[in-house]
Amino acid sequence: MRGDQIYPAGIIKLGDIISCFPFEDPCVVIRVSGKHLWAALENSVSKLPALEGRFCQVSGIEFGYNPSADEDHRVRYVKIKGEDIELEERYTVATRGYMARGKDGFESLRVDSGDVEYVINEEHGVLISMIVRQYFLSLKVVSRWKRGGHICGLFAGLRRKQVDSGHLAPKPAIPEDGDSTEWSDAEDELTEKQCSPIREKSLDLDEDARLFELKRRIAMRWERITKMGRNIRRNGAGDVGIDWCRSVRPQIEGRINIVTT
Repeated sequence: MRGDQIYPAGIIKLGDIISCFPFEDPCVVIRVSGKHLWAALENSVSKLPALEGRFCQVSGIEFGYNPSADEDHRVRYVKIKGEDIELEERYTVATRGYMARGKDGFESLRVDSGDVEYVINEEHGVLISMIVRQYFLSLKVVSRWKRGGHICGLFAGLRRKQVDSGHLAPKPAIPEDGDSTEWSDAEDELTEKQCSPIREKSLDLDEDARLFELKRRIAMRWERITKMGRNIRRNGAGDVGIDWCRSVRPQIEGRINIVTT
């Protein structure tokens, strides 16, 4: 991130976004081993306290480093989504194409090194400035929803109605662990209670059928893209409801800590 200033509260202009993210290389997605990811984080803090652009801003990663230690031996621990990193495990990482070409010392992320592969290459990637702009545009759209009432009214109870009408199987696909769990109506009922009331208007049968088909297609598309329509288990806990706005909700996951040992 650049810009070298503190932006006051108010309107964020496109020029502000370009100033912060002037990079002309698109974002890419790569698959890399835990060992190479650790090496990338080592490189990130290797030149401190020098003002180097290689210092990473991370999300989904927590790591600690000792700035007094020798270069390439500063990182003390790395956690991926709360779990200790597995050096032989392979992780999917979003980053800039610049780093995936080994620039700024990120040799461990070079795709042509033989141990790193593209999931999304630069040809199909998107500029960081465009991603940030789309994020703010999404917030602008979401802010027009009145407590999500319209969206809740559109999707509340839809899954149960699809099951009752025979459009949707009552059981989800069997997960990887082989434990199949029936759908529960609890999420739908809770959603209906939380939704603000929607003004009803009379619809003839043709219009009602057309609207239902539209709802069904939108729901199936979102469930397929976000993979959030299934019963998700977290640490053996129960089912997790669908959060339709998750794609535009800000999340601060990354943590970088200074340790002295």
